[in-house]
Order: sequence, then C-alpha cells, then structure tokens
Amino acid sequence: MLKKLREKRRHKQYKKWLKNAVDIRVNALTVQYQWSTLNCDSQGVAGGKVRPLVVSLTSFGQRIHDVFLTIESLFQQSLKADKVVLWLSADEFSDEDLPAVLKKQRERGLDIHFVAEDLGPYTKFYYALERYPDALLVTVDDDILYPMDLLDQLYSAHLREPNKIHCGRAHRIAFGQDGTLLPYKQWWRHSNESESSLLIMPTGVGGVLYFPGCFDPEVTNKSAFKRLAPRADDVWLKAMSLKRGTECSVFAQRGEWMLRNPIILGSQEVSLKRRNKGAALGNDQQIAAVFNEYQLTEPLRQAVLAVDLDS
Repeated sequence: MLKKLREKRRHKQYKKWLKNAVDIRVNALTVQYQWSTLNCDSQGVAGGKVRPLVVSLTSFGQRIHDVFLTIESLFQQSLKADKVVLWLSADEFSDEDLPAVLKKQRERGLDIHFVAEDLGPYTKFYYALERYPDALLVTVDDDILYPMDLLDQLYSAHLREPNKIHCGRAHRIAFGQDGTLLPYKQWWRHSNESESSLLIMPTGVGGVLYFPGCFDPEVTNKSAFKRLAPRADDVWLKAMSLKRGTECSVFAQRGEWMLRNPIILGSQEVSLKRRNKGAALGNDQQIAAVFNEYQLTEPLRQAVLAVDLDS
C-alpha cells in the first residue's frame, strides 16, 4: 500500500514537472517563431526530391491568427518540404482579410488555397489528393509546434519502406477476448517504440506521410465520409488504407512526445477532440459505422492472429 502511494506521488510530481517543462518550451518556441516570421526572408520550402513532398493543413475560426506558428515550425525543418499548403474555407476567409503574418509567409513559399466547400478535418487531405496526386502527402494539425526533424524522420522512413504509411504518433487497434473490437479509449496508446502492422492507426496530430496509391479509391467519396465519419478523418483514412491492404508504421520517438510536439497556447478552446468525445456521434460510433460499412473488422482480426503467431 505504501509503495503504491509513493509511486502515485512520484507520478503526480512528474506530471507537474512535465506540464511546467511544456509551458516553458511553448513560450520559448512562440517567441522564436514570432521573431523568425517577422524577420526571416529565407524560403521555408525547397525542391530537389525525386518525388515532391507536400505538407498540407487547414485551419478555422480564431486559430487563423496562430496557425503561422505551426507553419513556421514547418518552415524551420531540417529537411524542407517542396510545398507547404494551407487550405481555407472561402465562406470564412478571403485574401483581403488574411492576417498579414500569413501573407508574409506566403512570400517565403506558403501556398494558400480557398476552397468552395468546407470539409472540416477532411479539407487538408481531400483537396491535396486532388491537386497533388503524385506527391508524397504529409498531413499535420494546425495547433502543434512540430520538432525540426519531423519531415526528415517521415521522409527517411518512407525511403526505407516506401510501401507503408508512416507517422509520428499512433494507436494500435485492439480486440477483447471475445473477439469484439474494444472501445477507442482502450486501444494501445503510442509509446516511444516503433511498430508496423495493419493494426496501427496513425493520428494526424503527429504528422502522417501518405504515398500515392496507399488508399482504396473510395477515399475521395465525399458523401460516404460525411455520412459515416464526419469528424473523424483519422478513422476514415485508416479504413481506406486498410481496405487497400496498406500497413502503417509509427517511428520511434525520443523523449516525451508532448515536450517535442507542444500544443499552441489557447488553441484548445475549440477542440475537435473534445467535440468527438462529447458529441452523440463520437469516435466509437464513427469507427463502428465505417468498419461495418466496408467489412473491415475481419481483416483486423486476422492481423491480430498474425501478430500473436509472430510473438
């Protein structure tokens, strides 16, 4: 009993230390990226790769005033993308009312496209697949300050295993002893170890690299994803890669993920994650709807059996 109390106290102290460390890092990076955005004239993108590397993201509402921080973290990568593309709803934004800081980043290579139909979280992949069908596509979120080696790690992983989807954060889909799919909250959460299988489901927050041909053609069926998983693009993209038979791989991490990928201050006031957890159509409902529609549960069961046999 006393040992458990000591462990609980140490865990509480560590969580407090981690929160303080993340806050310090966020503040430092925010100042750094504010300065570089205003004072740096060098290009944030660079070509020369065999296959173009396109980073795609979208934003909305009040986040439009802070998304430049995420973009600057992408501009400061050790391996620069060929393109960094920001997709915005034409109903919400126009070129005239863009924040000046984004216009300045456009001079350094940022592409900004206004789309007629706002597809929510699907905006960043749907239009990119349409416009850049032959590129390596990296999707990222608009509220993270990404580590400087994210693109290098994703691209290097692709060169090693070009027929897999690669990501920086993931869950492993899990089944109960009775063979039924466990609730999303009970799926394995990403550790620091690398892993690759059909059971790995990338989460977009960590950055995901998709290669041409990794999805079933159904991936661009707007009416289907809007009906089955309107707020769960991670679920839809996993289902469409699974339908194609494409494995996903998460690369090994160094240190605390939250410390290397801190969230922009204030960005969680409107959070898709909270909406999915609290809404009537949450993650579990959307997972069930998609997996049942395309009969994907059995292939996952077979993947579990394959893992058990290997171990």
